[in-house]
Amino acid sequence: MKRIEILAPAGSYESLEAAVLAGADAVYVGGNKFGARAFANNFSEEQMLEAIDFVHLHDRKIYMTVNTLLKEKEIENELYQYIEPYYRQGLDAVIVQDLGVLSFLRQHFPDLPIHASTQMTVTNVLGAKFLEEQGVERVVTSRELQLEEVREITEQTNLEVESFVHGALCYCYSGQCLYSSMIGGRSGNRGQCAQPCRLPYKVGKSGKESYVLSLKDICTLDYIPELCEAGIYSFKIEGRMKKPEYVAAVTAMYRKYADLYLTQGKKGFAVSRKDKEMLMDIYNRGGFHGGYYHTRNGREMISLSRPNHAGVEAVKVLKQQGKQVTAKALRPLEKGDVLEMPDKKETYTVGQAVAEGQKISFVTHKHQRISDGMSLYRTRNEKLLSQIKNDIFREKVQEKIKGNLILSPGKSAILQLQWKQIAVEVEGAVAEIPQNSPLDVSRIEKQMKKTGNTPFQFEEIQVCVKEEVFLPMQQLNELRRKGLEALEAKIVSQYRRSGSEEVEKEKRGREAKILDAGRSLHLQPEAATAEMYAYAEQGCQLEPIAEASWISRVYIDCNMFPGILQSAKMNEAISFLHEKGKTVFLAMPHIFRDRTRKRYEKNYGKLEEQFDGVLVRNMESVQFLREHSYEKTIVADHHIYQFNHYAKEFWKKYVSELSAPLELNCHELSELGCEGMELLIYGYLPMMVSAQCVQKTTAGCAHQTGFLTMKDRCQKSFQVKNCCEECYNIIYNTAPVVLIDQKREIERLSPAALRLAFTLEDEQRTRQMLALYQEVFLNKAEIGELPFEFTRGHFKRGIK
Repeated sequence: MKRIEILAPAGSYESLEAAVLAGADAVYVGGNKFGARAFANNFSEEQMLEAIDFVHLHDRKIYMTVNTLLKEKEIENELYQYIEPYYRQGLDAVIVQDLGVLSFLRQHFPDLPIHASTQMTVTNVLGAKFLEEQGVERVVTSRELQLEEVREITEQTNLEVESFVHGALCYCYSGQCLYSSMIGGRSGNRGQCAQPCRLPYKVGKSGKESYVLSLKDICTLDYIPELCEAGIYSFKIEGRMKKPEYVAAVTAMYRKYADLYLTQGKKGFAVSRKDKEMLMDIYNRGGFHGGYYHTRNGREMISLSRPNHAGVEAVKVLKQQGKQVTAKALRPLEKGDVLEMPDKKETYTVGQAVAEGQKISFVTHKHQRISDGMSLYRTRNEKLLSQIKNDIFREKVQEKIKGNLILSPGKSAILQLQWKQIAVEVEGAVAEIPQNSPLDVSRIEKQMKKTGNTPFQFEEIQVCVKEEVFLPMQQLNELRRKGLEALEAKIVSQYRRSGSEEVEKEKRGREAKILDAGRSLHLQPEAATAEMYAYAEQGCQLEPIAEASWISRVYIDCNMFPGILQSAKMNEAISFLHEKGKTVFLAMPHIFRDRTRKRYEKNYGKLEEQFDGVLVRNMESVQFLREHSYEKTIVADHHIYQFNHYAKEFWKKYVSELSAPLELNCHELSELGCEGMELLIYGYLPMMVSAQCVQKTTAGCAHQTGFLTMKDRCQKSFQVKNCCEECYNIIYNTAPVVLIDQKREIERLSPAALRLAFTLEDEQRTRQMLALYQEVFLNKAEIGELPFEFTRGHFKRGIK
């Protein structure tokens, strides 16, 4: 049976060493740019080059994350120079999110393997096939997939499949989240997520705060046989922000149980309770869950109240910073354990260790009131982490080699070394006829085996001495050093690549051309008035839109009517809008998983016949339409990211029209070039698309599409839409994007069309906003201060 790749995270060089020591087959790391963990202790160029050689010396692999969206100047001015040294050194693969980056790498580094990040939101075999066609070698599946969906990808493509088996779960489909970006300007698409989903929220009218968006960590030790049999090639462990001890312990655990299954099969496979509790004690967020492999969604996956695990109960109140609070232990605690208060982002460190059931003390770090009877829970067991560190780092990672030393008087000493199939031979000083005592073979052997901190240790060494001979120990040491260095150089040389001067020359010419084109955008005169489009999610919005003669196209959301492709109401709406001179496009689902695909497959004829075109949000929808030879207009929504011209050119091969990114500011949009693109100028933005359901978590499944309200700690209200047919949630921003005061800047961008997106608005509000935009964009009126809360999104500020 094949070996399963255990893929470990390495947020630092120490974590990389820990992963290799613990049995990882491969590690994934971030460099100093373009990684989805911008706040990890990422590798410098020097460290990365050293890391590439380190893993190769130990017959492991290293994958580097370039899994963020790159802006125009970054992809033109920085990406080639960033990747080239690692490419030359022998980097095994790059993990990417941006299809512009994928296109760039295929062009400039054609033999560099590419892995599609989970940020690409690959949710079924359609998306996987699409990426396989682009030359991707491996897909990292969305965490939300069930086991059968993963199996379809492994069985129906030739791709390697990498799936998460342990660690944190995002509430949102990875790559579909703008929550942190829109609220605080820290974009998950740029590796800077502030994790607002880990905060407490109030849902509905109950007034009770809970961690309704905070998922428990995934732990799949028990599922290893099923994961293997589903064809998953690589078991991915999340945690580039975690300590080396965490990386070592989790890696060792998955190595242990993957090997157990591969050697003993299902009958001999069982996970000990002690091992699972150890993983819980290393780090937990209110308990573990098996993830989505057997569960579509559900309350049991959410860490609503952060239940105790080895926690304490406070029995005395002291408020001064740095003071101790007396408490009683609910489970054994050790000095240094980190405790967290369930409803606050506050942590406390245990000050003294005592036996179970006795009182302990812990130190408060902030002016925080600790109430009698308040429970806290342990997020880290420091004693266990220290033990793991001692156990793991007590060992050295050294490869076993074989050697043959030949000594003859009057001839150069010869050392032959072999590691696996790689052999080297080096010569040393000339051996002498001994004047006094000849060298003893056992002494020579003992001296040669002193490999110290090198990557090697002798499994065996044969010393061939044909006559009595003498060679100073210093010369033997020098010969050993020379041999080991030669072996190391030969091992890593297998992975080296040469660059291409022609490619670099062509790249520089293209760069200059693109930058000149970008600069010229600012010099263009104001363009003609763009087309005006409207997007509608509710039926009540259609009549006001239809009456607006200046709206030429209407996008109808796929969840506006139940069973929309078979809905009589939909047919009536299309006829009504056609009578008003509008073209009508279907806005296809945000997530196009298997159950959705089957429904669209069954009703494809009606999709093609009824609608004038479609708005797509994912690769799966694009591939679905390609497989059906769809010939009408396909518009790529802003969910299909086009941050740079490489991405734009890529998508032009597969869709008819493009939408401008929501996270670029007006200057960056100018550099990108908005001609031919559609720009959103009004609407409540969908900040999060999730497989989880807030309605189901808090009140049970309603089996009906609808809205509920969620409030954060600042009493900001967010509307949450449960889309039952597609089984996903959408969380909208608390205020709409309004760009009426940016008319001059918008006209300078020269977009082909402008979109007003109506989601939460009732009929009256829809009319008001249509009238407002008509006044400004058509009638050239000046509007004063608006009487409602709004945001300009990133049109002015952008993201880092």
